[in-house]
Amino acid sequence: MPDFVSVPVPVGRVQEVYELLARQPTRPAAHQAVTDDGYSEGWNQALLDRMFIESSGAMRRILQAIAQRSSTWVTTNEIAEASGLTARQVVASFGPFEKRVRGRYGMSRWPFDTREFVDAGVFKYRMSAETGSRILALMAEVERHEKTPAS
Repeated sequence: MPDFVSVPVPVGRVQEVYELLARQPTRPAAHQAVTDDGYSEGWNQALLDRMFIESSGAMRRILQAIAQRSSTWVTTNEIAEASGLTARQVVASFGPFEKRVRGRYGMSRWPFDTREFVDAGVFKYRMSAETGSRILALMAEVERHEKTPAS
């Protein structure tokens, strides 16, 4: 059962709060449960592999940047620096990724955690160690395949 908090709301705005709470969340949950196999709840190796394979080169580099520091929070700027993209490109890549995760894979959550650090005004991302290991292994396979000369 989720934890609850009491928030004072002006009487004239209570209906707005109810409407907001009735909507589906627009962002993935900040903290996701990790299953026994180490993946975010609902995700498994086959689905993770498919998600990675169907990702653009930019999204693969973003996933790799998060995976390289799995189990620690990384900012959009840190992801951008590690992936050779701009922060704007990183953020822009998350829109289509979100749509694909929901539409193509039927998942309501990303395969990694995301959290807004309001005081710092930044979003941070974190991947489980198992998911990070799998992403790095898949990226290594892609790089090995790309270096292999065609016969």
